[in-house]
Amino acid sequence: MSQSGQPKTRAEREQSVPPAGTPALSRAQARAAEARAAELRAPAGRSPDLTRPPVAGELAYESTITAPTEWVPYVYTTAEIQTHAARRGLSVAAAVCGVLGVLAGIFVIWGAPLSIAAVVLALVARYVERRSGGLWLLGLLSGLLGILMAVLWFVVITRMLPAYFG
Repeated sequence: MSQSGQPKTRAEREQSVPPAGTPALSRAQARAAEARAAELRAPAGRSPDLTRPPVAGELAYESTITAPTEWVPYVYTTAEIQTHAARRGLSVAAAVCGVLGVLAGIFVIWGAPLSIAAVVLALVARYVERRSGGLWLLGLLSGLLGILMAVLWFVVITRMLPAYFG
């Protein structure tokens, strides 16, 4: 017999026959009675050991333990917070592209690619660089203004070319 009072092998389980004169119990009733007996045998202050060795085909309890499934938040150090606050590269790039797109849009239609780049960079900077202030907003607004100017240039050119060549 094992330490927990459970038979280890099938032969030991088959040998455990109730004494004569006791009523026959179902398996579930016998297991419940053994669990109650184990609880009574447990020392005071400690919970009884209700585990048994695995039977053939069963996994050991230790192999069924998995990693914790709770989400654990990451805590930033002061140095990391200061480093993140200094990251403004996308916002600066959006502002520069937006201003250059507006300046190029004043004279020619070719400021549209810079303005589109400014809008894309500004939208990405909005979500990536939380502490960049309103610099991404400057890039977004100037990029939209540059796109509007490029559209106006396109309309003017398409209206004037037929009159010029016609």
